[in-house]
Amino acid sequence: MYVPEANDLRLHVLKYKHDHSLSGHFSQNCTLELIQREYTWPGIRTYVKDYIKSCTACARAKTPRHQPYGMLKQLPVPDRPWNSISMDFIEQLPSSSGFTAILVVIDQLSKQAIFIPTRDTITSPELAQLFLLHVFAKHGIPAHVTSDRGSKFVLHFFQSLGKALDMKLHFTSGYHPEGDGQTKQANQTLEQYLRMYCNYQQDNWSDLLPLAKFAYNNAPSATTGVSPFFTNKGYHPNITVHPERDLSSAWPREYAVDLESLHQYLRGEMAAAQKRYQGPADARRSPAPDFKVGDQKLSKKNLSPYPIIAQVGTLSFTICLPNSMRAVHPIFHISQLEPVTPNTIPNWSQPPPPPVEVDGEPEYEITEILDSKLDQ
Repeated sequence: MYVPEANDLRLHVLKYKHDHSLSGHFSQNCTLELIQREYTWPGIRTYVKDYIKSCTACARAKTPRHQPYGMLKQLPVPDRPWNSISMDFIEQLPSSSGFTAILVVIDQLSKQAIFIPTRDTITSPELAQLFLLHVFAKHGIPAHVTSDRGSKFVLHFFQSLGKALDMKLHFTSGYHPEGDGQTKQANQTLEQYLRMYCNYQQDNWSDLLPLAKFAYNNAPSATTGVSPFFTNKGYHPNITVHPERDLSSAWPREYAVDLESLHQYLRGEMAAAQKRYQGPADARRSPAPDFKVGDQKLSKKNLSPYPIIAQVGTLSFTICLPNSMRAVHPIFHISQLEPVTPNTIPNWSQPPPPPVEVDGEPEYEITEILDSKLDQ
């Protein structure tokens, strides 16, 4: 049956053959096949393609089939130990001596780790005190701090701390852990260690943290091939006592190394590791879309289209989120965004996005205020 353009008949066919619950919002080919069982018109394939590309219900609900957007952008190789660090939390642990979380701090060059017991309810002043006690007091001021900007890494805290210490802070973008992969890997290693050595009640993990820290820092790094302890000290720690060893003044000279040469070697190993990883990582990614300020985008997890208000660096964007999402950090890596195709179908008014819950009540986004009236 031929469908003319009059009275939006073609649009009605698409709504039934694509949007209806009996049609299922399926792909372009599936929808086209369903339509062509009964109907046809010139340019039907292009019409169906444009309709489905701009269907916001499909964009919100369907899993993207393309490779992640954005080529890998790695952090610069530090020029010395403790000049660039990363921080993260392991949270919601069983209570151990009153602690329920672990603050993990990693030096990006030597890979040395610090595991600090703390609580899920840690405040910004308490976090600042832990930072000053365990990092600043022992290693000085790092030039860069990488975090995931989670609930504990409050932005205004790092801004005030950076200003007080004259420290440039570097953050990974929201919900994109690749920029802080070293700390995530350390978290997994620490969790594995604690699962192996904790008691049955799992309430002694805080007592095991010093041992876990020693074991982690005494093991060779997969990136550098050198243990973090050796990188920082220039020698391996003694685990057992050797009474026969001559501890004369010649011993330090025999076991000491030129740390500057060692650090230069580590920088070369890190650069080589990044180069080896860059190619395979980019092969699993897609070139970044040409997002611009003002574009509409969909963030994953079924969120509505929101406009881009600023670009942060080369691969992150600030999104204008509604007040109902004020707990979500507005900066997203490009791999978490999907471009929205503008609607080109005449007279097609798509259904509004589903409501969000605020304090247990559904709340709808207001698109436009048509009129107002002031009651006396």
